[in-house]
Amino acid sequence: MRYGTTRQILRAACAATAAAAAMMLCGCFKKVTTDTTVVIKALLQETSGGDNVPVTGVTAYAYYTGSENWTINSYEDAVNHIITSTEDGSQRNEPDAEGSPYEKYESGNYTSMWLNASPAMIVVVDPQSQMYAYMFKYLNAENLPETFLTLIFHTWKTEPYKEGTKEGQIWNVFPPAGASGGEGGEEGGEEGGDGSGSDDGSGSGSSDGTEGSDDGTASQSRR
Repeated sequence: MRYGTTRQILRAACAATAAAAAMMLCGCFKKVTTDTTVVIKALLQETSGGDNVPVTGVTAYAYYTGSENWTINSYEDAVNHIITSTEDGSQRNEPDAEGSPYEKYESGNYTSMWLNASPAMIVVVDPQSQMYAYMFKYLNAENLPETFLTLIFHTWKTEPYKEGTKEGQIWNVFPPAGASGGEGGEEGGEEGGDGSGSDDGSGSGSSDGTEGSDDGTASQSRR
């Protein structure tokens, strides 16, 4: 009887050890992913140093381009989802992802879309100002549900300009066609230095489109 009891104890101990080992293995092989929902906050500034006000009605879409050798030749192309290869002139007009209103915020100037490949050419079009912008976004952060970006359309600028300073988070922004230098897909050399990366739209804060984050991401509690 005592022998049987000892065997039962040993079996129970072995089962517990096996269960603990299985749990450890599960922890070691936790799934790692870089896909994320990109949330874009669109703002508009009408005068140099003026207020950044929310702009509604923007459209956003993205292509998985495999490289940064792509551009947009005009506002009309941006509206029609047409991107052009700078290598061979080929074009694409069916985005891999399209934005939709970000329901967590009710202000109407947030657009979101789920991305799962890099680099993603993210395009934003503002019908109100007839301006457009694009960036090449690399998804490097692991297991990040949401990535926040801010884009300010400076309607007072007449030349293409760059928005943001952090590598991988720089917008190429183009003024209306009627403005000097407004058409064409050449990247602008004018820097957007009005605190345009601030996620609260105040014109202050970091220039990489985030609040309190160095990697272009933000917590889900911000507004």
